[in-house]
Amino acid sequence: MAVKKTPQRWDRAAQVLKTYPSTFSGMENQVFAILAFGYDSLSNDTIKSYFLYCSMFPSDYEILEDELIELWIGEGLLIASYDIHRSRNQGYDIIESMHDMALWLTTKTEEKKKKVVVKERARMLESRDFAEWKDAQMISLWDIDRISLFDRSVAGPKVPSFPNLETLFLRRSSMDEIPSGFLEKMPLVRVLNLSYNYRLGMCREVHQLVNLEYLNMSFTSINSWSIGGLKKLRCLILNFTHLKEIDQTLISGLSSLQLFSMHGGSHHQRELRLFDQIREDNILYGGKKALLEELESLEYINEISIILPSDISIRKLLSSYKLQSCIRKLHLQCCNNMISLELPPSCVQAMVHLETLQISSCNDLKDVKINAKDKGKQGFIPRYSMVLQKFCKLREVHIISCSKLLNLTWLIYAPCLQLLAVSACESMEELIVGSDRVVEENSGLFSRLTTLQLENLPKLKRICNWVLPFPSLKMIYVHSYENLRKIPFDSNTGKNSLKKIQAEQSWWDGLQWEDEAIKQRFNSFFMP
Repeated sequence: MAVKKTPQRWDRAAQVLKTYPSTFSGMENQVFAILAFGYDSLSNDTIKSYFLYCSMFPSDYEILEDELIELWIGEGLLIASYDIHRSRNQGYDIIESMHDMALWLTTKTEEKKKKVVVKERARMLESRDFAEWKDAQMISLWDIDRISLFDRSVAGPKVPSFPNLETLFLRRSSMDEIPSGFLEKMPLVRVLNLSYNYRLGMCREVHQLVNLEYLNMSFTSINSWSIGGLKKLRCLILNFTHLKEIDQTLISGLSSLQLFSMHGGSHHQRELRLFDQIREDNILYGGKKALLEELESLEYINEISIILPSDISIRKLLSSYKLQSCIRKLHLQCCNNMISLELPPSCVQAMVHLETLQISSCNDLKDVKINAKDKGKQGFIPRYSMVLQKFCKLREVHIISCSKLLNLTWLIYAPCLQLLAVSACESMEELIVGSDRVVEENSGLFSRLTTLQLENLPKLKRICNWVLPFPSLKMIYVHSYENLRKIPFDSNTGKNSLKKIQAEQSWWDGLQWEDEAIKQRFNSFFMP
């Protein structure tokens, strides 16, 4: 258990301990954790498929854990695929164990090579190329400038046939659209990844892939969504797109959908005003409230990552236990009529899967509060149940350009926070405002924080009024300060973890220290 270093891996280990306690006896079981953890129903071929999936990426590509796990979910490789959160925990555990499990992966045979095709950096792919891949089960195409279906032998287009294809990656191409007919004869495709095709604006034939379970169109130029009929689709990922139109009832028609992600990127104020001029059958109309209602109607949805650009949509979120319990990444942006964001304990308790929160350009927002009691209920929550009021999985918080926001005291309810980035909040004078009681009850504040970024906070005078040990802190970035003259450090702060303090030399030289020895200790970490 000592090697489990993240909340996801501890969660998975706890599940295993309950179900398979005998697997923790003996060194062999610890080394081959993925087998010892009781994947009794998985064959060696399935285990090998985890490694095989890594071959779908170029050798110089940094494979993100979340991306790989979501693809495994789409392929149905994870046992608990009916529950996205349990699937993620299994995925993290598999990745942790893959180094040791590599001993189980045999050399690919010629037959296996025929089943997996990876092609990188080609100016053009033609019909004759696709004819050679007709037996492939997985095809991965990267950095392709153009696809041509023209066949010289017939002096015209020839639609390629892939009767066995289950997985198709087409990424980082220069194409504006997928050639007509290219997706037509792929009856078994379950996974389609079209991400990072920055110029790609449309893909007309996706609706023909009736067995599709995973679709990723992140980092494309798609701006409208009218594809229906994907009854088996479980994962829909549209991150960092500028979607302005989604037909009404389209989302609710995705009856098997479990994971919906449309986070990242941002909309300018002008774009947000355009949403209210678009016809009302577009579910982005009215600040995405209708989109939330469509997602809420889905029977199997259990993970949502989304940008909410209005106080109306936030009120919808805060009124729905189902939506709250699904939220993984949440971005509140340009909610200019929201003066205070008040979260009752029941809401905090429901957001058990919230991992990332970003609040940006909410220019009227003055404070964020975790209320001591729910509206409509009498009395305060007992102290023994205070643990239920914490964001126990919240790992990243980004606060950007909230000009009236005064402090971030609510972060005392985020005990697992790993990254805090605050910038361009002109009114903020103190990050954590607290009395002696607050100090006593939150001695573990920022105990897991590894990265602290503070930028352009001209009125900030202090982080908090008591010393913090920061036992996990690795990096501090401070820029553009005039009034911050003290930081809550003593000789034990970041004792075994701190690697770097990056800031302007003039700010560092002007800091006030309780003891010169403390300053000398931290000088070795400072980088201008």
